[in-house]
Amino acid sequence: MMRHGAVALGACLVAVLGCGAEMRSDRTTDMAVTAPAVYREESAATASTPGDSGQGLPTGVPAAQPGGANRKLVYRAEVDLVVEQFEPLQGQVEAAVKQHGGFISASNISGSPGHPRSGRWTVRVPVDRFLDFLAAVRQLGEVRSINSTSDDVTAEYYDVEARIRNKQQEEERLLKLLADATGKLEEILAVERELSRVRGEIEQAQGRLRMLKDVTDLTTVTVSVTEIKNYVPEEAPTYLTRVRRAFGASLTVLVDTVQALSLVAVALVPWLPLPLVLVLIVLGIRRARRRS
Repeated sequence: MMRHGAVALGACLVAVLGCGAEMRSDRTTDMAVTAPAVYREESAATASTPGDSGQGLPTGVPAAQPGGANRKLVYRAEVDLVVEQFEPLQGQVEAAVKQHGGFISASNISGSPGHPRSGRWTVRVPVDRFLDFLAAVRQLGEVRSINSTSDDVTAEYYDVEARIRNKQQEEERLLKLLADATGKLEEILAVERELSRVRGEIEQAQGRLRMLKDVTDLTTVTVSVTEIKNYVPEEAPTYLTRVRRAFGASLTVLVDTVQALSLVAVALVPWLPLPLVLVLIVLGIRRARRRS
């Protein structure tokens, strides 16, 4: 009886493993059935409309609202701004992020008051607020550049979904086989090892699916801001603009040099009595020699 049970258990295990291999080899075919029809369509066309710092969309930003019911797109954008006053900008960026339902994932501010400062914020906003947030950021300063990209991960997204479903079905068959097993211990352990492998693959695929869902539900916008006094766009600087910039740069160097020299002078003050003491010692020695 035990021999017949072992033979039956081995046959079932071979059938399960063979079915799992067949599912892995036919994963592409299964994808064509489970993925929506839009999965096989071409990506939506994008358009660009140049504009000034106050109106219009930047080059490279999709003309239509990003996202969609079935497509899985990853949107990224980099915005480079120039402002004359850096102080109020941090609060304005935080207000814009909050207004559009996003959050700041990273920030970096450099410089000190009285000197040109700069900041960089990495912002995550919902995909349906992507263009609205870009329009709001454009109002915070002079736009030097805006770069926008999008990646279509629809194929990978539905591929991972199908893989998870197939692995879960394989797991159910292994669990049923393990529950009905009456064979040898070695064969039972073989089923358990296979079950552990399948569960590991499920967890790995679920982690990948969560990551894809995160990057497709939330867009990433990097906002870089530089403080420049009396900034004039670089497109057509006039002679007076160049003179003003040269004078301003020279004045900044002069101020920095004077400050550095003053710091050196302050640092030398404690050492000033030392030469006087040495002179007095030398004079005292000479007088003593003359008297002797």
